[in-house]
Amino acid sequence: MRVLENGYTVKDLGIDSINCLANLHKNSFTRGWGAHDFALFLQDNKMKVLGAFSNGDKKPNAFLLVRCVADEAEVISIAVGPRHRRKGVAEGMLDVAIDTLYDKGIKELHLEVDETNKGAVELYNQAGFEVVGERRAYYQGKKGEKASSALMMRLMLDEI
Repeated sequence: MRVLENGYTVKDLGIDSINCLANLHKNSFTRGWGAHDFALFLQDNKMKVLGAFSNGDKKPNAFLLVRCVADEAEVISIAVGPRHRRKGVAEGMLDVAIDTLYDKGIKELHLEVDETNKGAVELYNQAGFEVVGERRAYYQGKKGEKASSALMMRLMLDEI
């Protein structure tokens, strides 16, 4: 458990959080994952889920899901509840994840992000990630909009 400068507490989440995780994801993404998806994630010993809590809340206000394989890891998803956005919650969870992964000997952290999600792209750039590839027209556009590309990003943990 770690308390962030903004007062949020970040800690590991377990199977009892699947409904909260599904709700946060559905409120953050066009194609949200359900409780069953999160149950599968949390049963996978390669997955780690961090949650952020404010003011002693019992339910997480945000989460970060990461998968570790050998000496690499991938951020699978980050979601922050609408009332908690732009308060440094995602940045804080990412910092905790990076510290934890570094301590475990992880050398590279990867992720994919929708190029149109400017806030997320800025967050990852500020954390030191660099674009290493692109998947053109990867994310389906909303009705009437064209598909957007996924930026493939990497952070070399053994260089920070």
